[in-house]
Amino acid sequence: MHCTNKTNHKIRNQREVKILVDARAGKDKEFQALFNQYWPLVRRLWQEYYVADLELEDWHQEAEMVLMRVLERYRGGSMNSFAGFYKQSLINRLLDLYRARQAYKRIPASQLSSLGDEDANLLVDGRRNRPEDIVYCQKCLENFMQQCSTFERQVIILLHQGDSIADLESKLNCDERKIRSALTRGRRKLIAELRQKY
Repeated sequence: MHCTNKTNHKIRNQREVKILVDARAGKDKEFQALFNQYWPLVRRLWQEYYVADLELEDWHQEAEMVLMRVLERYRGGSMNSFAGFYKQSLINRLLDLYRARQAYKRIPASQLSSLGDEDANLLVDGRRNRPEDIVYCQKCLENFMQQCSTFERQVIILLHQGDSIADLESKLNCDERKIRSALTRGRRKLIAELRQKY
C-alpha cells in the first residue's frame, strides 16, 4: 500500500509539472488550471494582507499577472518550490499595492493650506503620535484582522468604508442582529489585541 501511495504521488507530481510546463508555454487552458489550483492561496492572502479598496476581482487579475511573471522567471523543477516562489511573489505584490495606496493618500505640499484658529482644536498632540506608536497600531490592526472571521472582516471593512448597518443588511444578505453581533465580537478582539501589548 505504501508503494501505491508513492506511485500515485509521483504520477500526480508529474501531471502538475506538465501543467506548469504547458502554462509556461502559453497554453491558456493549462494556465487557468494552474491558477485555479492556487486560487485558495490567492484568496487567503487577500484576506490576510488587507489593502484598502482592493476588491477580490481586482486581486484576481493582479494574481494572474503575478503568476505570468512567476512562470517567466521560475527555473526550478519542483512544484513545492514553485508554490513557495508564487506565494512570496503574491505577498510582495500585496505589499507594493499597500505602499502605493499609502503614497497616493499623501497630499502634495502645493495643495496644503494653513489652518485657521477654529481648526486648532482638531489637531492631535504631535508628541503622542510617534512613529513607533503608528507602527505599533498598524501591527495591532494586522493581527486583529487575522483573528477576525471572514464575515467579521466584511462587516468591519464595509462600516469603515462608510456603509450603514442598513447597507450591510442588503449587501451581506443578513439581519441587523447578526451584523451587530459580528461587530461586537470584532471590538472584543481588537481590545484584547491592544491590551496584550501593554
